[in-house]
Amino acid sequence: MVTIKDISKKSGVSIATVSKALNNYSDISVKTKDTIVKLAKEMGYVPNSSAQSLKTQHSYTIGIIFEDVTDYGLQHPLFSKILESYKNVIESKGYDIMFLAKNMGNQTGSYLQHSMRKQVDGILVLCEDFNSDEMIELYQSDIPTVLIDYSVPSAVTVTSNNNQGMEQGVRFLRDLGHKKIAHIYGDRHTYIGGQRKLAFEVSMRKFQLDLRELFMVSGQYFSKEDGYRAMQEILRLKDQPTAIFCASDMLAIGAIQAIKDVGKSVPEDYSIVGFDGVDIGQMITPKLTTIKQDARKMGEIAARKTLQYLIHPATVQSGDIITVDTYLINGDSTKILKD
Repeated sequence: MVTIKDISKKSGVSIATVSKALNNYSDISVKTKDTIVKLAKEMGYVPNSSAQSLKTQHSYTIGIIFEDVTDYGLQHPLFSKILESYKNVIESKGYDIMFLAKNMGNQTGSYLQHSMRKQVDGILVLCEDFNSDEMIELYQSDIPTVLIDYSVPSAVTVTSNNNQGMEQGVRFLRDLGHKKIAHIYGDRHTYIGGQRKLAFEVSMRKFQLDLRELFMVSGQYFSKEDGYRAMQEILRLKDQPTAIFCASDMLAIGAIQAIKDVGKSVPEDYSIVGFDGVDIGQMITPKLTTIKQDARKMGEIAARKTLQYLIHPATVQSGDIITVDTYLINGDSTKILKD
């Protein structure tokens, strides 16, 4: 690796002069500065990031905390797009990203301890257990934090407009003629699960549709397996719904499979609506009618909020919740219900 000392030897000027030129000091001539910068580029000089960090008190690194209990990992159909968009914006501004693990080799400790050890400038959190002691410890620290789909007073949240999305889905089914609408919801103790379940209930009442307790079935962790199990529960009901609005596309895909496995079909016997708009929903048969989240826009906004935290911290309001609009994709999994 080329060092400042190497540039000094080749240029014939002192190490101090080389350092001043590379750091754009004003007390050396423009000609000398240009000569040294050109020579450094020709020699392949790369600034030492550790030394820069000591000087600026910034590591130019953003920590990512990503926990997923569904085992999709970085292939998660929604979070992967959020991360990709976030990464593109962050890196375009000269920052790196680093995934933070609970355990790093032989070093044990909390997320906060690992964040401090790695000296990250900020953190993005995509997580299943936002309420763990480790996460609460992190929120209470001074590290700028942006959350996806969860809200705390000390951080900024980016989420879809779940109220808007659930109303769009209920209205769509109502307009098709459906009155007996079931809901497979995610864990209501999670931020998203609770929001979408409540928004479904509010929307049903708004459109004067009968909200039946037996038609409300938990889908736990929003997975395909949970959707399959929840739909099996609905299929055992004496009085059957004509439509099922699922709180995620993966729940909807699982529900469709459960319907097929008992010899029934979608949308002939049941209309199905999902929520998320993940790619796989448009690859199955029938193509899924769903409420689309703009995952890439969510990632972009989260990145810009992180950068705002770092560059203009006084302009950031902790506790802010930024919602991104949703829209309906009309697939083949719903039909008009004739009287």
